[in-house]
Amino acid sequence: MELTRNERRVLKFLIENGRSTDAELAKNLNITSQAIGKIRKKLEKEGFIKGYSTVIDYEKIGIKVFAVALFRFVPEVWKTLKGSDIDDRMRGTNIIHFYRIPEGDVTHIVVYGFRSLDELDHYFHVLQTERGHISEIRKLYIFSAKSLKKDSPDDLCIKVLNEWGYEQLPRPVKGSKK
Repeated sequence: MELTRNERRVLKFLIENGRSTDAELAKNLNITSQAIGKIRKKLEKEGFIKGYSTVIDYEKIGIKVFAVALFRFVPEVWKTLKGSDIDDRMRGTNIIHFYRIPEGDVTHIVVYGFRSLDELDHYFHVLQTERGHISEIRKLYIFSAKSLKKDSPDDLCIKVLNEWGYEQLPRPVKGSKK
C-alpha cells in the first residue's frame, strides 16, 4: 500500500511521540484533528500501526542479564514436529525475541532476558535437561543490561518513511571526529 505524505508525517510523529493525542498531532503537523483521526484509523486498520506500547528500562525493573542463543533443532525433530509446534516451544517468559533461520547450521536465534546470572544458568540447565534431545545450543552470548546500547528500530522506520518513493542503499554512519 502506498502512503500519502501526511500519512507518513503522522506515522513518523507517532514513532517519536507515541503518547500524542490527535489534537497534539494536529497542532504539530498543521493538519486538522479530524484529518489526523482519519489517518490514524486508516494506519491502524491497514496494519501499519499494530498497537501502542510503553518502552521499559530493563535494568530499572531488574532485568540485568541478556543472552543471545543460536539453536539448531535436530533433523529428526523436523520429521515429527510441525513448525508451529516448534514456535510454541520457543515461547516463554524469558524470551524477548526469536527468529527462524531458513537453513544452515543454526535454525533459530533467540534473545532472552534474566534478572541474574544465576537465573540464566538455571534456565539453560533446565532447558538442556528437558529439551536437549530436541535442540542443541550452537552458541550462547551473554551480556549485561549496561551493554545494551540500542533497543529500538525507530531510527530505521523514520529513515524508511523519509526515503519513501526514492529508496537508497544503506550506508554506515560516519563516526564523529574529536
